[in-house]
Amino acid sequence: MQSSVKKIVLLIICILSVFIVHAQEKNSCDSTYLQNATNISTADPCLLTGANYVLEHPLYGNSKLYYNYMGFILEWMDKTPDFSFSLNSKVLELCKDDNLSLFNVYLTCLAKAAIETKKNYVPVAIKLFVAYLEKPENKVKRTSKIKKMIADVQEDKLEKYI
Repeated sequence: MQSSVKKIVLLIICILSVFIVHAQEKNSCDSTYLQNATNISTADPCLLTGANYVLEHPLYGNSKLYYNYMGFILEWMDKTPDFSFSLNSKVLELCKDDNLSLFNVYLTCLAKAAIETKKNYVPVAIKLFVAYLEKPENKVKRTSKIKKMIADVQEDKLEKYI
């Protein structure tokens, strides 16, 4: 009886040790990495992690991690030698007044699409952006220009946004 109790206690200690060790492991894309990443070519996995995080959260009321990821994405876009990003005036018109934060979401879509497709990424980014706009839980104010863009993309009229 006493031997089985010792085994159970030992098992519990081992299980707790595993949880403690995993809890202390650093995320490879934590805020320290985001602020100190110098080799931009190795940052692709973290960029995708950050982009997915941003695109899974609403436009307003986000955590510090959301803004850390946004800063990292913007810095990556500025430093990457692999892509050059140009902004379309039609898309920028959507990102005014109450929807100013949409600009960051659009940039996130551009960065994510660039990493995932490598070339001809703007149409993919536009579709990602519209998918974000369409979700009511993202709390995007539906202006007439946003409604028009959603309708255009649904009708496969992307050319004016590229």
